[in-house]
Amino acid sequence: LNDVMRLVGQDLSEPYSIFTYRYFLHRWPQLCILAVPTDDKNAGENSEPQKRRPIGCVVCKIDPSDGSEYGAVEDAVPSDPNERNVQSSSDDGDINLQNDGNMSSDDNSKVCVGYIGMLAVEKTHRRSGIGTALAQRAIYRMQQMGCQSIRLETEVTNKGAISLYEDRLGFLREELLVKYYLNR
Repeated sequence: LNDVMRLVGQDLSEPYSIFTYRYFLHRWPQLCILAVPTDDKNAGENSEPQKRRPIGCVVCKIDPSDGSEYGAVEDAVPSDPNERNVQSSSDDGDINLQNDGNMSSDDNSKVCVGYIGMLAVEKTHRRSGIGTALAQRAIYRMQQMGCQSIRLETEVTNKGAISLYEDRLGFLREELLVKYYLNR
């Protein structure tokens, strides 16, 4: 819990309470994934291995779905073009992204929606594939648990996250959430 709080607290602008972390970690522990370095360059051959500190984490959850997010595209996108942000970003709000790829599960009777709540990687370890690997592992686990789609939000100013989710993981911008984050 402390490592997740440390990583998220230093990288994300949203001030989460300990209750938020506990909610995610206690209800979906299999969807809390830590990236921990495996090499210890400072240890000698005969020295005891040091406790390795996580350098990245992803925290997710799963919600049941009533199936409404699988309707026609027109139903999912506001009719007023000023209410959405599909092709461009704005500094006035935050974006909601969704991945509706061909997600299959072993139990098709259970329809769920996955949610990536937090993804953080220490600055010194960014741009090395850790965030991508964490997100891919979380997405895979959510798929195995029956998720038909996965959602998340990110600040429109977080270009690195937007690139990760859209370019590398195939998420699509769904809507603009005006004044969603507390720091705005």
